[in-house]
Amino acid sequence: MGKFAIIDIGSNTVRLVVYENRERAPYVVFNEKVFCGLGRGVAETGNMIDEAMELAEKTLKRFSMLIVKMGIDDPRIIATSAVRDAKNGPEFVERIKDYTGLSIEVIKGTEEARLSANGVICAVPHASGVMADLGGGSLELATIKDRNVNNECTLPIGPLRLQDQEGKWFDNPKRMVKKNLAEINWLSENKGQKFYAVGGAWRSLARIHMDMIDYPHINMHNYIIPVNEIMSLAKKVSKMSLVEVYQYRGLISEKRAKIISLASLTLYHLLKNLKSSKFVVSGFGVREGVLYDGMSDEVRTQDPLIVGCHQVAEMTGRFPEHGQRLYNWIDPLFDNESDEQKRLRLAICILSDVGWRGHPEYRADKVVGEVLYGRFGGINHWGVGLISMALYTCYGGSRQYSDQVEVAASLINKYDLDYARKIGMALRLAQRLSAGTERGLKIAKLDVNEDTLLLRINREKKDITNDVVIKRLESLARSFDLDPKVTHK
Repeated sequence: MGKFAIIDIGSNTVRLVVYENRERAPYVVFNEKVFCGLGRGVAETGNMIDEAMELAEKTLKRFSMLIVKMGIDDPRIIATSAVRDAKNGPEFVERIKDYTGLSIEVIKGTEEARLSANGVICAVPHASGVMADLGGGSLELATIKDRNVNNECTLPIGPLRLQDQEGKWFDNPKRMVKKNLAEINWLSENKGQKFYAVGGAWRSLARIHMDMIDYPHINMHNYIIPVNEIMSLAKKVSKMSLVEVYQYRGLISEKRAKIISLASLTLYHLLKNLKSSKFVVSGFGVREGVLYDGMSDEVRTQDPLIVGCHQVAEMTGRFPEHGQRLYNWIDPLFDNESDEQKRLRLAICILSDVGWRGHPEYRADKVVGEVLYGRFGGINHWGVGLISMALYTCYGGSRQYSDQVEVAASLINKYDLDYARKIGMALRLAQRLSAGTERGLKIAKLDVNEDTLLLRINREKKDITNDVVIKRLESLARSFDLDPKVTHK
């Protein structure tokens, strides 16, 4: 199955994303967005303005040429609020077809809500709560539970719908926001749940929060903010003029700066209604929802983290099939794990060979960067830190952390760091003993017997051990407060 392309024609941006395939956790091979502002002026005049349509036309022509060059013959092109609501939307669709050859699918607001919620599920399979996707022209809402989406709806309160073509706010946008939210009866029935925030403007607000608290990581996906803190920030920013918002230059783009106050206003009143328990930033939305929509039920039930790790291992590892064997081999050391710890340990084992191409002095830092800034689904920042530090140890990282490793270590507590180091040391022993081969692990076995860590070696293969193997066994044993011992059978 080859590459798959999605073009998302939104009210604020037009974006092309190309995925390596349509599997459960496809790798993004190309991602480009252009701020076209198609939704600007639609509320005021009922039409998309010529300047915005011309920029979108040129952008889509470029995207159509790129798709051809990549050998993609079945892209999915969707248009949302601006094209959907504008009187000249049908004319625009025909114009794009004639000029670029692209066939645009204009989706309904409720369908957009469903797809955005599926995008959240694509990355967070166990998501449960309220999904809200704020685009330039509209707000889509839905509830998520047990991988099912319900209560899909759309409201015309995107930032571009609350201002004129010049960016001047309409009279009393707060009243417009509150009036529209009051019409959604099911909001009162879903108070106190998690809130999954989708959309670039709200991610920009979360970026400001990251900077305020000096948060160590920069990955926005699955960033969790206490609700009282994001509401306080949203209320503050909603009252700012554009000049005041410009204090955040460097954190958010100029285009986002022009709409973030109105986006904050909508967020504040929505959270005030919902009294949400957690605010979770989702880096996945309608595009990933389109992708998820096309998956079979069998593929959807797969774990996106484990599938993603296997894909990375296939691309960069020497022995990509070795992960499960390593997991089983070191399993006797870890008998009190939670289900989530077991899942993350499997991910670590799958990724344990992906840094070998780097220079020996750089491998440990390299593999941390691959995880820390990778686009893995099905994992939060705590999990990213745990996997990173286990692999750092696996590749012989020192206790003198680089800035990047310091970031990874700061995402977990000292007990998790100790657990990660134990996994890393166990993998260092396994990889040195086996050289990454299945047969290498078959001739040896780890076992814990009271206060002793036993390495049982087939007698006829006893020369497989050397000083390095023994030293790694000793280090591993010390981390568990056990005595190391090699036996032959």
